[in-house]
Amino acid sequence: MSWWHAITFLGDSAFTVPGACVVALWLGMNGWWRQMLRWLFAFGAAMMVVVLSKLLYMGWNIAPPLLYNFTGVSGHTASASALYLSTAALLTQGRPPQARAIAVAGIGALVLAVALSRLMIKVHSTSEVVTGLLLGGCAAWWFCRGLSQVGPRLRGGLALAAAACFMLMGTSGQPAPTHALLQQIAMALSGHAQVYTRTIPL
Repeated sequence: MSWWHAITFLGDSAFTVPGACVVALWLGMNGWWRQMLRWLFAFGAAMMVVVLSKLLYMGWNIAPPLLYNFTGVSGHTASASALYLSTAALLTQGRPPQARAIAVAGIGALVLAVALSRLMIKVHSTSEVVTGLLLGGCAAWWFCRGLSQVGPRLRGGLALAAAACFMLMGTSGQPAPTHALLQQIAMALSGHAQVYTRTIPL
């Protein structure tokens, strides 16, 4: 497995969806119930947009007319953007602005690496990756807008990191079969015997 495949796995739903649940539990354990619900809505809404965009193309060949070679928003890119940028903001809550900016910039570089990996391993087009970045970034931005500027710092950051490591080991590096599942759903909903697939080479 190449480095690009290792990097791209950091955006796989086998890792990011459980990661989003861990963040929600972390917020709940600290009594940040409103922020927990806000996070679940932000991440869930972003993932729903990803799923709908893919189903529309697979089942009915529907795609935004202005986006070139578009078969659906990149879920890896969107989920990585939403999860990692939001987590960086939470972990640096209450820190000096300069420290927060450095942390967010570092995580932003990781998110961009995940996005680039989708292009390098030739599973997504530029339009799909860019829309993934925008969608995930908007979800993180909306969630972070609801964070209190002044308040108690979140406890349990080490536990969060340990849970992330545990999840990464538990996946055994195997991606979730989400694409095959979406294909089955698209055929069931559309009534077609086959799904629409990409016609323009990457």
